[in-house]
Amino acid sequence: MPKRSADYMLERRVLFCEAAMACFRRKGVVGTSLTDICEETGLSMGALYKHFSSRDDLLLAVLEMRLSRRNEALRGEHWPELKAAILAFREDMNSDPFWREFQGVVDWNEGLRDLRITEGRVILVQVEQFLRLYAEAGEIAPPLDLRQTAHLVSVIIDGSMVALRSDAELHVSLEDLSAYLDLAVGAQRAT
Repeated sequence: MPKRSADYMLERRVLFCEAAMACFRRKGVVGTSLTDICEETGLSMGALYKHFSSRDDLLLAVLEMRLSRRNEALRGEHWPELKAAILAFREDMNSDPFWREFQGVVDWNEGLRDLRITEGRVILVQVEQFLRLYAEAGEIAPPLDLRQTAHLVSVIIDGSMVALRSDAELHVSLEDLSAYLDLAVGAQRAT
C-alpha cells in the first residue's frame, strides 16, 4: 500500500471530525457510535483507527478543532467587531445544542477538560490583548484592569450559554448579551 501524504492524512482526520459533529447534531454525543461516524464518512473503521486510537481521541480532536475555530473567530480590529464575533459565536452555540451536551462530556473527561482549560487560557490572553488595543485607542474604558475585564467578558459569554439559561425567564438574549459586554468593557453605547 502506498504511503499517504501528510495533507491527505490531515484531510481524512478533518473528515472524521466533521462527520462526528454531523452525527452529534443528529443523535447527540452520547448516542453517536464510531460506526455512525464511519457510515457518515463512507470510510471503514480501520481508516478511523489510523487517525484515532479511541473514541476519546476522536472527541479530543473534535474539541481541538472547535476551540481552534473559536479562537480564530473571536477577533476584531475594533471593539464592535470583536463583540459581533462573540455574539455570532453565542448564536452558533445556540443553533447547535449538541455543543451543550459536548461541554458536559468534556467536564467528566480529564483529557478533554485539560484541553479546554489550556485553550481557555489561550482565549483569555487573546481577549485581553484585544482589549488592551481597544483601550489604548480610546474605544473602551474598562472599569477594571484588563485581566479582570477579560475574565468578566469570559464569564458573561460562558454564563449566557449555560443550559439553564435556555429557560425563557432565565435566557440571556443576544441584545442583552451585547449590552452586558459593552458595560463590562466601558464601551460607549450608540444612542
